[in-house]
Amino acid sequence: MASSPPGSFARLPRQHTISRPVTLAGTGLHTGRAVSVRLLPAAEDNGIVFIRDGTAIPARVEQIDVSPRCSALANRGTQVMTVEHLLAAVAGVGIDNLRVEVEGPEIPAMDGSALPFARALLRAGIVPQEAPIRRITLHEPVWVSDGDRHVIAVPADGLTVAAGVDYGREHGRAQAYAYAFDRPPTPHLVSLVTTSVGGPAEELAAALHAPAGAIVPEDPEPPFVRELAPARTFCFADWIPAIQAAGLGGGGSLANTIVLFDEGPSTPLRFANELARHKALDLLGDLALVGGRLNACVVAIKAGHALHLAAAEQIRRQADVEG
Repeated sequence: MASSPPGSFARLPRQHTISRPVTLAGTGLHTGRAVSVRLLPAAEDNGIVFIRDGTAIPARVEQIDVSPRCSALANRGTQVMTVEHLLAAVAGVGIDNLRVEVEGPEIPAMDGSALPFARALLRAGIVPQEAPIRRITLHEPVWVSDGDRHVIAVPADGLTVAAGVDYGREHGRAQAYAYAFDRPPTPHLVSLVTTSVGGPAEELAAALHAPAGAIVPEDPEPPFVRELAPARTFCFADWIPAIQAAGLGGGGSLANTIVLFDEGPSTPLRFANELARHKALDLLGDLALVGGRLNACVVAIKAGHALHLAAAEQIRRQADVEG
């Protein structure tokens, strides 16, 4: 049998959307306002598009807007803040096309994780479409740095996201986590990443050698929902005055944020390395802005949204698009 040309339906998996609308409501983490989102099916090749006040805001790197301590998108002066957890859920359960109608300036914080979004999407039903996925293939490494903070992306078969953190505190010591959606990274790739940077390299190497497993869109409870989606937003107690002074965190509470005090976390951790898992979750959501399914191993070391988004922009400029 003759081989299929690049981008053919036979070669690439199909796109997915949801089968029926679903609504989530809550409080915006930073604005403190009552907000809601209605998630609706979308046509093939539509991608993920936010709608606020009649303005369409595609979830693409071209729409990134400056916003401290969260990821925001904007178009023609209309902004939507704190999109990262919803986008991580969308990517994590394998959705390519979605209409997101937003009431308010921000996506609801829910419990501070991607779990409520992921479960809502699964309840709505994930259905295949006819068009092939858009595959974003990286051919050269991307490295974005700011001091001892880094995001490194290297070519790979499928997507792996990993994060390492080290806050030098009793309840924020070096930890790492990796999640592979397809094939785990090769030993050579792991060595390349972990010998190139400082920080929690030993923890990263262990995590990358044994990443959590991949998903199948039809799986009713994919590993993403158990292993990565539940990781929650966190902050240290002594960060709070600066956050509030910047006019942020207006909707933050112990119901949607882990606050780390000297004596311990405000609520029991869901995972021993929940801080690193949440950073990996944020990374996944920010990488969704490349506009397709990324083939790369992406590692964030002590990084935040600014570096994640800078890496996503550079990946989009350098990568090939298939499908």
